[in-house]
Amino acid sequence: MIDSYTSTPQDWLVVGQGAIGLLTACQLQQQGAKVRLWLRQPVSLAVHFRTLDGNSRHHRFEPWPTDQPIHTALIAVKAYDALSCIQQLQPLLAEDACLILSHNGLGTLETIQPLLKPKQQLWFLTTTHGAYIEPGNQAGRQLVHSGAGSSVLGAIQAESHPIPTFANALNTALGPLQSVTDILPYLWRKLLINCLINPLTALHQVQNGELARPCFAAELTQLLNEFCLLAELAGYPQDKAAAWQQLQQVITSTARNRSSMLQDRLAGRRTELEYITGFVLREAKRFELRLPGHEQLYQLCQDAGF
Repeated sequence: MIDSYTSTPQDWLVVGQGAIGLLTACQLQQQGAKVRLWLRQPVSLAVHFRTLDGNSRHHRFEPWPTDQPIHTALIAVKAYDALSCIQQLQPLLAEDACLILSHNGLGTLETIQPLLKPKQQLWFLTTTHGAYIEPGNQAGRQLVHSGAGSSVLGAIQAESHPIPTFANALNTALGPLQSVTDILPYLWRKLLINCLINPLTALHQVQNGELARPCFAAELTQLLNEFCLLAELAGYPQDKAAAWQQLQQVITSTARNRSSMLQDRLAGRRTELEYITGFVLREAKRFELRLPGHEQLYQLCQDAGF
């Protein structure tokens, strides 16, 4: 855990106007950090933020100046946008820039790492904090911090610093924050939950809690067993009993939530299916492993148009 590290205030760029990006931006701004957003239009963005304790706070963010180098950036976008975002940022990245990715699924790192210069750092942040943007046409964004959680931070490409300079700020914004030397086991653990909950809820258009119904038990069990076979081959073995227990806990604790994939489908947006179930199937092909449950679910999602 990050509990004794101190750092000087720094300018932050937050890329992505989804719930987690704006939640981080608001929390960083509340602790005195200077936060700007990567905005398509050169206008400020107002965010009306309802905190966990029910209080409302108002934030305003300016766009990042096109002539200012970027030293620290949180890139909280959909997996399919991560590469293009970093390509857009490249002309402004400082030689020692720190980039922090945060998205669902896997499969982006292999395309992003080759773009970085030797001294530029790439980190990955995964969080269980809950947040959502309320629908409507009100001025600005209506952001709700809906559930407390925790976060894990790990280096993908970085010099040998045990704790990065920005960790204390992230610990305050999305803590408690755990800094680890290898983030990939944590990402595979999150992938397990995502590839069971997200496609099923999006396909059947149900809230997470519906997956606790007996009619889903056999399919969830098959998907879990298949994932564990793949994870073992990939070098990220899972404890089946613990994974099942965690799955049930997430289904129960987020019973009224709509998964991100369901939200995207209902809004007519592109989903992260290719970076969740699609990634699982691509990895399985690498090991010449058949995963019929995931294959069928993937095909049904494609047939449904997402």
